[in-house]
Amino acid sequence: MKKLVLAVSAFAAVLWSAAAAAGVSATVTATTDYVFRGITQSAEDPALQGSLDYEADSGFYVGAWASNVDFDDCCDESVELDGYLGFYNEPGENWRYDAGLVYYAYPGTSEDLDYGEIYLGLGWQWFDVYYYYTNDFYAGGDAGFYWDLSGEFELPVWDLGLRLHYGYTGGPALNGDSSFEVGVESYSDYSVALTRDFGNFSFELAYWDTDLDGEFEVTRGAGANDDRIVFSVSTTFPW
Repeated sequence: MKKLVLAVSAFAAVLWSAAAAAGVSATVTATTDYVFRGITQSAEDPALQGSLDYEADSGFYVGAWASNVDFDDCCDESVELDGYLGFYNEPGENWRYDAGLVYYAYPGTSEDLDYGEIYLGLGWQWFDVYYYYTNDFYAGGDAGFYWDLSGEFELPVWDLGLRLHYGYTGGPALNGDSSFEVGVESYSDYSVALTRDFGNFSFELAYWDTDLDGEFEVTRGAGANDDRIVFSVSTTFPW
């Protein structure tokens, strides 16, 4: 754990210096639990995360994101390192679209967990919908997809923001037709979050849950997918 903290701290220092370049930003986040699509990726333990992003005036962007992870006795994993690139544009008032690809990598694991997704997003005013697709879900060789519907609002009190999210994970990799055991069936996840900015820092308090139950419900430790409260604080450079 000490080595991981030192590595992430060094990464944060690189982000700080790199953010001085034109078009480059860097974000550092501390969270009580790394939750991805309703399922903990850090065995319900805190996570330290960082991203480095470049965005051109044309709308093209490229970036990298890292976090500590813990899948218990799976594959000797400790770090997730993602790379992504895409194109974002706002063609008209209140309208936007986003398209790209992301690759999820887990360096140093004893088994191959790496896989990629393509995505397409469309937004209008406060509402966004994204579709993600992979033909190699968790490196298992079968297809999977994810729908992400979200909305963000400004509340009339205390400068609070409200973020609502619903997601659905499905496809052959999760419906019983796959030879790869992913540990869950097709499922929905959802969250409600309150956000607040104080100076250069953003705070979020979120409630997460899924509709997984029975043999697929995990209530403690690695892979937990029951309801939980997650608190996060982040800052983006340059200030």
